[in-house]
Amino acid sequence: MLTSPYRVLTGVSGGADSVCLVLALKELEFKVAVAHLNHGLRGAESDEDEAFTKEFAESLGLRFFVKKISLSGPNIEAAGREARRIFFDEIRLKHGFTKIALAHTRNDRVETFLMNLLRGSGSEGLVSMAPVSGNTIRPLVETGRDEVEAYLDENNQSWRTDLSNFDLGFARNCLRYAVIPELESRFNPNLVQTLTRTVDILEAEDAWMRRQVDQWLTDHGSKQEEDFAIPSGELHAMPAGLVRRILRAALRQSGSELRDVSFDRIEAIRGLLGEGKSGKFVEIPGGFRVAREFDQLVFRHPPFAPTEYSYDLKIPGEVHIPELGKVFRAEIVEQEANHRAGQRVFVDAESIGPCVKIRNWKPGDFYRPVGLPASKLKKLFQRARIPRGHRMRWPVIVVDSTIVWVASFPVSRDFAPRGQSQKKVAFEALQS
Repeated sequence: MLTSPYRVLTGVSGGADSVCLVLALKELEFKVAVAHLNHGLRGAESDEDEAFTKEFAESLGLRFFVKKISLSGPNIEAAGREARRIFFDEIRLKHGFTKIALAHTRNDRVETFLMNLLRGSGSEGLVSMAPVSGNTIRPLVETGRDEVEAYLDENNQSWRTDLSNFDLGFARNCLRYAVIPELESRFNPNLVQTLTRTVDILEAEDAWMRRQVDQWLTDHGSKQEEDFAIPSGELHAMPAGLVRRILRAALRQSGSELRDVSFDRIEAIRGLLGEGKSGKFVEIPGGFRVAREFDQLVFRHPPFAPTEYSYDLKIPGEVHIPELGKVFRAEIVEQEANHRAGQRVFVDAESIGPCVKIRNWKPGDFYRPVGLPASKLKKLFQRARIPRGHRMRWPVIVVDSTIVWVASFPVSRDFAPRGQSQKKVAFEALQS
C-alpha cells in the first residue's frame, strides 16, 4: 500500500475517520498533506468543517489544500463523490503526490456491500472499496469505527460530527443506524466482522476472475481505430457468467465507466451473439454503442456519425484527406507496374478528364469493378466483410456521378485500360 518515500494526499472531511487517518499516517512517518472539499451543503456548518480541518492540518505542520464548490443534480451524494475524486486527482498530479488516501473503514465497506447487494449488484460491485485501487488507498479499511474513535480518544483529538449523518431519510444512514443494528441483534452480533470476511472471500474470487477476463481480452480483443472488437463466435459457447464479465470489461476497455450499465443492458448485448444478429446494435449509457458486425462485437464511442467529405484530385497531383489520414495521388504513366492489389490501380487516361473527385460512400452507390459482379456498393462491402461503422467514410473516386475506383477494390471496368490505351493514370492511396 505504501513505502517510506511515498508522498500521501489525504482526503479529510473533519470527521473521526479522516482525522484518525492523518494522525496514523503521520505517526508512521509518511509525508502527508491534507485536502478538504467544502461542498457548502450545510451552510455555516460546512464552513466550520473547513476551518477545523485547516487548523488541524496547521497544528501538525501539514500542507493544506481546500476548494469550495456548489453541488446540484438529482444525486447529490454521487455528485459529491465525483467532485472529490476530480479535486484530489488534480492536486495529486499538480503537486506530485504518490497516493491518495481515503478514510473508509471496515464499517463503510460492509455498508457499501449491503447497499450494492440490495441494488442487485454482481460480485464486482460487492467488492467495491478495495484496499488499493490504482493511486487510491484505504489504510483503515480493516479497522472498525469503534477502534477509530478509541484511537482519537487516546490521543485527545477532537473531530467534527456531521449531524446530517443521523438523518434516516438517507439510505446509508438508515442502513448504518437502523438496519445493521437490527440484524446484529436478531441474527449475528458480529455481523460486520462476518460480512467483512465474506467481502474478503469475494474479493479474492473476483480478482481471479478479473485476471482470466483480462487475459482473454488480451488474447482475443483488437483495436480498430477508435473501436474495440472481440470475436462473437467464441463468446456464444462460453458460460454466461464469464461472458457478462467479458462484456463489462470490454466496455471499460473502450472507455465506458459502466455508470448506469444495468444487468438488462448487458443481457441485451449478450443477445447480439445469436445467429442473424449482424447489423444489430445496443445503445449504452454514456454515448457508447455495441454493434454486431459479422463475426465480431464492436464497442464504439462515440456512436458512429457519418463523416461527409469531398476533395478534388488533379491529374497529375495529390490531395490529403484528413478525415481518413490518407493521401491520394494521381500520376500519368506509360505502363502498368507491379502493385499491391487495391492500393494502386490504373485507368485509361483518355476516359477521364483533368480532375476527379474523392468523396465518402453514399447509400445507393452502384459499382462495376473488374472481375466482380456489378452491384450496389453496399453489397460489395458486405461480401468483403467491411464493418458498417467503416463504410460511411470509405473513399470513392468519381467522375461526375460515375464511380472510377473504390479503395481496396478493383478499378471500374468502365475506366479500365484497354489494349489500345497509350497513357494511363495510376491512382494510389497512401497513409499520411
